Amino acid sequence: MKLSEFEIDFNKFKNEKDTFNFKLTDAFFELKEKSLYQNGNFNVDIKCEKFEDTITLDYSFDGFINSQCDRCLNPIKIRVNTSRLDILKLTLNSNLLNEENYLSVNHPVYSVYDSIYEQICLDTPTRLICENSEIQKKCIIKYLNSNESNDEVDERWAELKKLIKK
Repeated sequence: MKLSEFEIDFNKFKNEKDTFNFKLTDAFFELKEKSLYQNGNFNVDIKCEKFEDTITLDYSFDGFINSQCDRCLNPIKIRVNTSRLDILKLTLNSNLLNEENYLSVNHPVYSVYDSIYEQICLDTPTRLICENSEIQKKCIIKYLNSNESNDEVDERWAELKKLIKK
């Protein structure tokens, strides 16, 4: 998978409207350096409509992030099912081309990679735990019981344990 696969050239539109479909796999997340997520499967549909001085991009996301629970470390799937609407403005002003959501009238090519990645990150819960996953169950956490310890006492720690008891 290459970043160039996510570039849309609005000059090649057939009827001022077009639809693009992307199937995202782990390779999508590998394109981003220091990506928040490494595994996932998504279907992204983008309906584009070109007007005289604007272009609308209507994104539709459906898929899963594969990760592990932050509490119990079990593998989990986090579902992301959302939509997004972007409006791009066409301009001849070279100062505005450095701004977000502006495209040159002479060269209207736009990469949707960052928008797709950003929306996936925004709609993924910040806490990746079993309750937020597809299975929605409580985490089973096994704690080490502090009462069950060896009878052997390390003399180096004996003085510190006295401080805890105070």
